[in-house]
Amino acid sequence: MTTIANLVADTRRTTYGSMTEQINLIAANAAAGAETLTMELDISGITPGMVLSSGLNVWYVKGSNTASKQIFVIPGYDNAPEEAVTVGDRVLVKPRVTDWYLFNAINDEIRKLSSPMNGLYKVGTWTVDVSPTYQTYEVPSEALDMTNILRVRYRWPGTPDVWSDIRPSSYRWIVSETGNKIQLLVNVPSGTEIEFTYKAPFTEATSLLDDPVADCGLAATMLDIPSIGAAAMLLRTTDSRRNQILAQGDPRRAGEVPSGSNLSSAAMMDREYKMRVQDEYARLVQRFPIFKGV
Repeated sequence: MTTIANLVADTRRTTYGSMTEQINLIAANAAAGAETLTMELDISGITPGMVLSSGLNVWYVKGSNTASKQIFVIPGYDNAPEEAVTVGDRVLVKPRVTDWYLFNAINDEIRKLSSPMNGLYKVGTWTVDVSPTYQTYEVPSEALDMTNILRVRYRWPGTPDVWSDIRPSSYRWIVSETGNKIQLLVNVPSGTEIEFTYKAPFTEATSLLDDPVADCGLAATMLDIPSIGAAAMLLRTTDSRRNQILAQGDPRRAGEVPSGSNLSSAAMMDREYKMRVQDEYARLVQRFPIFKGV
């Protein structure tokens, strides 16, 4: 199963090309908000002012005790959540970018995919038994975020997989104070069931363990897109720090690549991002064309 943590790792690899972060390991359990961390490996290279990252935790280092391998920290740095850590958890030491930053960047990209410009969406389905009296059906709570109906079809009585589509002109979506409903304007045979397929915005992740398919609604073929978009954003951010007029927060060394190279790489990723979005949009249109029904 792919998780948001996998997308975070993909973004780091896409941006930097390799994993060269220095790590350490948690040697003793620490509760959420703890201000002392005990490490397993040598901590002599961890000094005050550094940043540590583990999961969504981000700590600011205040000091350390090399004999006991304890590090004194300020939890919740950069407005990160304060989570418990357990023995064996990996800690990134002075990372180029924290998982908390990448987690937010991935969520930004997931949200942008549902924008009108990109046009992608989550596909949801619910099935109900036919109500022959009123032909009106409540929209379930899990579908209240839907933005449009993609397909309505009913199963022929006595058959396991013979479906007939209903024309879009033969049903309507009613939004009222008493609840959302779908009303059919044609009679459907009783003793069968109706399937409603709808589109909705993607759902943002709430943790690194979330499944981008099951929890966020992305199709399995879309999983590379958020990492590409987040990597492009990270490259633009890196270059902007090195081009500050008043004060360079990340000055450029003489031996580095020329100015603007990161922006060029970001532009290439932007083109790849747009191409992949168009690919997935075409895939959705192919899957859910405009049905004439029967």
